[in-house]
Amino acid sequence: MRKSNLAKLMAVLLASAMVLSGCGGSKDEEPRETKRKEQPDSAEAADEGADTEESEGMESEFTPEEMDLIKYNYYVELNNDIIDVMDSIDYYYAVVDYAEEFTLLPDTGLTYGFSIYGKNTDTLDDCVLLADMEPSYGEMDNMVKELEAPLRALMEVFSDISRSNDFADNQYQKAKEYHEIVYGNTDAFDAVAYDFVDAIAEMSVARVEEEENKMKEEGRLIQYNASRAITLGREVLNEAYSQGVNDANLNDLDLAEIQKIHDELVAVVADFDAATADNDQLVKESLSNSRPFDGLLNGLIDALEWTMKQAESGVLPDMEGNAPLGSLEHFSYVLGQCIDRYNSVFVD
Repeated sequence: MRKSNLAKLMAVLLASAMVLSGCGGSKDEEPRETKRKEQPDSAEAADEGADTEESEGMESEFTPEEMDLIKYNYYVELNNDIIDVMDSIDYYYAVVDYAEEFTLLPDTGLTYGFSIYGKNTDTLDDCVLLADMEPSYGEMDNMVKELEAPLRALMEVFSDISRSNDFADNQYQKAKEYHEIVYGNTDAFDAVAYDFVDAIAEMSVARVEEEENKMKEEGRLIQYNASRAITLGREVLNEAYSQGVNDANLNDLDLAEIQKIHDELVAVVADFDAATADNDQLVKESLSNSRPFDGLLNGLIDALEWTMKQAESGVLPDMEGNAPLGSLEHFSYVLGQCIDRYNSVFVD
């Protein structure tokens, strides 16, 4: 069984943590040694030996604190890849019947393979290595290992689908071969992926709170308010989730707590705008652009207000479109844009 839209809605992209004080560089600059070395086409035992040697070398090169940050950031990147694969699965089954036999759904108005994009497996490869390294993340490490086979298969087949121009030849022979892989790995992926996303999201709450406190103490007000706005966006979805509300029953949403989050979000975005208007603050945080988010945070407020109005209207959003205005899905989409921008401005 596929997960509900509510579960998918909660799987919002996460921002990576910033580097530790004194580590230097960005998250992507640190763990070059994490990348899997080129392996010869020799016995599996030789591959395992090389992986073990690399793992031991990496663990001795970095402090436990640095290893924890590296592992967390890579698991966050894996989380984001997983969410992209979830999207591709949803797009795939918007055109193809969710059944063992390949069948195109009638009258969708959509093209086979629309909005499906391939993902490379580099981050997955790294996380499989990190799963056996200290610090232990317990069950999350086991999830990575369980996810490896179905996630790799889905990443690779979606890459094939995104490049395929002859899928319809010979009575859709290639499409049938692709479907065997997609259908054969969807349930195994879903069985672990949503639990992994939940686990990394729970872990991120404490880390983000700690990092935001540090930003504020150090006077990084632009970054702090950007991060805080994203945190509040996640709180909106968490509140809807706790109420058991999604777009199918949006009119049941109790707006009392949502209104409180909205009011704080408005204040935080106002503080963000004030900080970016201060040239001294821009210099302090090494930013050259006074509009690093190009209005995306204000767009997050707008998206929330549309959702609140839709919830109050007594009319459900028309979900025939893609993330229609006023839906929780649209709010989640805008929040994802804000997280992407945060990563590009402050992390990458």
